[in-house]
Amino acid sequence: MPDAQIRQRVLDWAKAFNAKDVERIMSFYVPTIVSFDIGPPLRYAGADNKRRAWHEVFEAYAGAVSYEVRELDVTASGDLAFAHSLNHVSGTLASGGTSDVWLRWTACFRQIDDVWLIVHDHVSVPADLAHGRAVLDLEP
Repeated sequence: MPDAQIRQRVLDWAKAFNAKDVERIMSFYVPTIVSFDIGPPLRYAGADNKRRAWHEVFEAYAGAVSYEVRELDVTASGDLAFAHSLNHVSGTLASGGTSDVWLRWTACFRQIDDVWLIVHDHVSVPADLAHGRAVLDLEP
Protein backbone atom coordinates (compact mmCIF):
# COMPACT_ATOMS: atom_id res chain seq x y z
CA MET A 1 0.00 0.00 0.00
CA PRO A 2 2.73 2.60 0.76
CA ASP A 3 4.30 1.90 -2.65
CA ALA A 4 1.07 2.82 -4.43
CA GLN A 5 0.62 5.94 -2.29
CA ILE A 6 4.15 7.13 -3.04
CA ARG A 7 3.78 6.38 -6.74
CA GLN A 8 0.64 8.53 -6.78
CA ARG A 9 2.47 11.31 -4.90
CA VAL A 10 5.24 11.28 -7.51
CA LEU A 11 2.72 11.44 -10.36
CA ASP A 12 0.85 14.28 -8.61
CA TRP A 13 4.18 16.09 -8.13
CA ALA A 14 4.87 15.75 -11.87
CA LYS A 15 1.43 17.22 -12.65
CA ALA A 16 2.25 20.20 -10.42
CA PHE A 17 5.56 20.59 -12.28
CA ASN A 18 3.81 20.52 -15.66
CA ALA A 19 1.42 23.20 -14.37
CA LYS A 20 4.41 25.27 -13.11
CA ASP A 21 2.59 25.41 -9.76
CA VAL A 22 5.37 26.18 -7.29
CA GLU A 23 3.13 26.22 -4.22
CA ARG A 24 1.63 22.83 -5.11
CA ILE A 25 5.13 21.45 -5.71
CA MET A 26 6.23 22.75 -2.31
CA SER A 27 3.35 20.87 -0.63
CA PHE A 28 5.23 17.63 -1.36
CA TYR A 29 8.27 18.63 0.74
CA VAL A 30 8.92 18.90 4.46
CA PRO A 31 9.90 22.44 5.59
CA THR A 32 13.41 21.16 6.33
CA ILE A 33 13.95 19.69 2.83
CA VAL A 34 17.56 19.08 1.86
CA SER A 35 17.97 18.97 -1.90
CA PHE A 36 20.90 18.20 -4.16
CA ASP A 37 19.52 19.68 -7.34
CA ILE A 38 20.90 19.84 -10.85
CA GLY A 39 21.91 23.50 -10.66
CA PRO A 40 24.08 25.31 -8.14
CA PRO A 41 24.53 25.56 -5.23
CA LEU A 42 25.69 22.15 -4.05
CA ARG A 43 22.79 21.94 -1.60
CA TYR A 44 19.45 23.65 -1.02
CA ALA A 45 18.44 23.53 2.62
CA GLY A 46 14.98 24.53 3.73
CA ALA A 47 11.72 25.20 1.95
CA ASP A 48 12.45 28.87 1.24
CA ASN A 49 15.58 28.01 -0.73
CA LYS A 50 13.84 25.18 -2.57
CA ARG A 51 10.91 27.48 -3.43
CA ARG A 52 13.30 30.11 -4.80
CA ALA A 53 15.00 27.43 -6.93
CA TRP A 54 11.64 26.35 -8.38
CA HIS A 55 10.79 29.92 -9.31
CA GLU A 56 14.15 30.17 -11.11
CA VAL A 57 13.50 26.92 -12.98
CA PHE A 58 10.14 28.06 -14.29
CA GLU A 59 11.43 31.53 -15.18
CA ALA A 60 13.92 29.78 -17.46
CA TYR A 61 11.06 28.40 -19.59
CA ALA A 62 8.92 30.42 -22.00
CA GLY A 63 5.52 28.77 -21.87
CA ALA A 64 4.81 25.14 -21.23
CA VAL A 65 7.26 22.63 -19.85
CA SER A 66 6.85 18.86 -19.82
CA TYR A 67 8.02 16.53 -17.05
CA GLU A 68 7.64 12.78 -17.56
CA VAL A 69 8.48 10.12 -14.96
CA ARG A 70 9.79 6.77 -16.23
CA GLU A 71 11.03 3.60 -14.59
CA LEU A 72 9.81 4.67 -11.15
CA ASP A 73 10.94 2.29 -8.42
CA VAL A 74 9.71 2.62 -4.82
CA THR A 75 10.91 0.84 -1.67
CA ALA A 76 9.08 1.47 1.61
CA SER A 77 9.49 0.24 5.16
CA GLY A 78 7.64 1.69 8.12
CA ASP A 79 7.45 5.46 7.83
CA LEU A 80 10.44 5.77 5.45
CA ALA A 81 10.71 5.14 1.73
CA PHE A 82 12.89 5.97 -1.19
CA ALA A 83 12.11 6.26 -4.85
CA HIS A 84 14.17 6.66 -7.97
CA SER A 85 13.35 7.22 -11.62
CA LEU A 86 14.54 8.53 -14.95
CA ASN A 87 12.68 11.72 -15.81
CA HIS A 88 12.35 13.57 -19.08
CA VAL A 89 12.14 17.37 -19.09
CA SER A 90 11.42 19.30 -22.25
CA GLY A 91 10.23 22.73 -23.26
CA THR A 92 11.14 26.02 -24.87
CA LEU A 93 13.58 28.10 -22.89
CA ALA A 94 13.14 31.83 -22.33
CA SER A 95 16.44 32.25 -24.19
CA GLY A 96 14.77 30.82 -27.30
CA GLY A 97 16.46 27.42 -27.25
CA THR A 98 14.90 24.14 -26.28
CA SER A 99 15.40 21.84 -23.34
CA ASP A 100 15.19 18.11 -23.95
CA VAL A 101 17.06 16.22 -21.25
CA TRP A 102 16.79 13.05 -19.19
CA LEU A 103 17.50 13.39 -15.46
CA ARG A 104 18.21 10.89 -12.73
CA TRP A 105 16.02 11.49 -9.67
CA THR A 106 16.14 9.96 -6.19
CA ALA A 107 13.99 10.96 -3.22
CA CYS A 108 13.63 9.93 0.40
CA PHE A 109 10.10 10.11 1.78
CA ARG A 110 8.83 10.12 5.36
CA GLN A 111 5.23 9.48 6.30
CA ILE A 112 4.11 12.33 8.54
CA ASP A 113 0.48 12.47 9.73
CA ASP A 114 -0.43 9.84 7.10
CA VAL A 115 1.08 11.87 4.24
CA TRP A 116 4.25 10.86 2.38
CA LEU A 117 6.52 13.91 2.14
CA ILE A 118 9.93 14.33 0.51
CA VAL A 119 12.67 14.96 3.09
CA HIS A 120 15.56 14.72 0.62
CA ASP A 121 15.88 14.64 -3.15
CA HIS A 122 18.74 14.41 -5.58
CA VAL A 123 18.66 15.28 -9.27
CA SER A 124 21.61 14.67 -11.56
CA VAL A 125 22.79 14.07 -15.09
CA PRO A 126 25.73 11.85 -16.06
CA ALA A 127 29.12 13.53 -16.32
CA ASP A 128 31.97 13.05 -18.77
CA LEU A 129 34.77 13.38 -16.23
CA ALA A 130 37.55 13.27 -18.82
CA HIS A 131 36.19 16.41 -20.49
CA GLY A 132 34.58 18.07 -17.46
CA ARG A 133 31.08 18.38 -18.88
CA ALA A 134 27.57 17.11 -18.36
CA VAL A 135 26.26 14.48 -20.77
CA LEU A 136 22.80 15.62 -21.79
CA ASP A 137 22.05 13.52 -24.87
CA LEU A 138 21.49 10.12 -23.22
CA GLU A 139 18.10 8.40 -23.32
CA PRO A 140 16.85 5.30 -21.51
